Amino acid sequence: MHFGNETYLWPLGLVVLGLMLAAVFSFGRDRRDLRLLGHRNLVLSPTLAILRRGLKGFLILLALGVCALGAARWQGKAIPEESGQYGLDVMIALDVSKSMLTRDVAPNRLEAAKRGLLDSLGNLDGDRVGLTAFAGEALVQVPLTLDFDALATVLEGEDVDAVEVGGTSFAKALDTCLGAFPQDEPGKEPSKRGRVIILYTDGEPTRDEGALDAVLGEAKKEGVIVVCVGVGTPKGQPIPSGQNFWGEAEYKRDSLGQVVISRLDESTLMKIAGTTNGLVISGDNPQALTHVDRILQKLDRTLITDKSAMRREELAPRAGLTAAVLLMAAAIL
Repeated sequence: MHFGNETYLWPLGLVVLGLMLAAVFSFGRDRRDLRLLGHRNLVLSPTLAILRRGLKGFLILLALGVCALGAARWQGKAIPEESGQYGLDVMIALDVSKSMLTRDVAPNRLEAAKRGLLDSLGNLDGDRVGLTAFAGEALVQVPLTLDFDALATVLEGEDVDAVEVGGTSFAKALDTCLGAFPQDEPGKEPSKRGRVIILYTDGEPTRDEGALDAVLGEAKKEGVIVVCVGVGTPKGQPIPSGQNFWGEAEYKRDSLGQVVISRLDESTLMKIAGTTNGLVISGDNPQALTHVDRILQKLDRTLITDKSAMRREELAPRAGLTAAVLLMAAAIL
């Protein structure tokens, strides 16, 4: 069973249980009195009268129980529901490489980006949003959807283990996001729906740099705008890699044993945004990470229909009708 107001179940259940105990006590007392009156020939059929009162009390208690289920919003099977809103198609590409653990933005770059994204979702009302996690490869974690609760749940669980291949590949991240957008059907007019990719990263590409120009050309051809949110600071900090035996922090080192300093590199981000008529936002503090709606407001919004929303069948009206029938039957007896 499913209920829309589960908090009502316990108090209503206690009330019904109390009424049942009172009914049992009353029935026992009436049974004693009827047998006594029947013995003195004041009631023609004590057994029939006892059965009649027992059935009447049962119907009333059953009606009250059904009313309790209705008050708790008793629900049935899940029903698909089509919803429509004017909005954009927005694919979020979140960098989950090891360098995103750097703590130049509190508590670290990845957590700060996730918090900024969660805050930004409130400004994307009506937009269909998807999520891609990337490092050395890219994986679509949430396809385009209007269900922000599901997106937020997946986003909160993202970490540097979400993608197995290390490094940072902007080419694969953008190509995967482009593939997640609905494709125009051959012979039909191209969709005028605004499409945008929001790229959250520290801007340090380490893989597939030669393939980036081709992907950017495809994005420009399809009219997809890329908003780059650079997470981190130009000064940077070391990349945490764990703790030693004494509980002291350890940091990533290069082949020469030197501590690797991860810095925000906006040069590649400027190139990506410039090619796609996008925008670069410097996310050097948690507040700046939420400022992604400036470019989104400039895009044309079209009607988006989505059939992934679900609602449950409301059984409370049926419960009310059933209770009314039971009470009528009890009154007739």
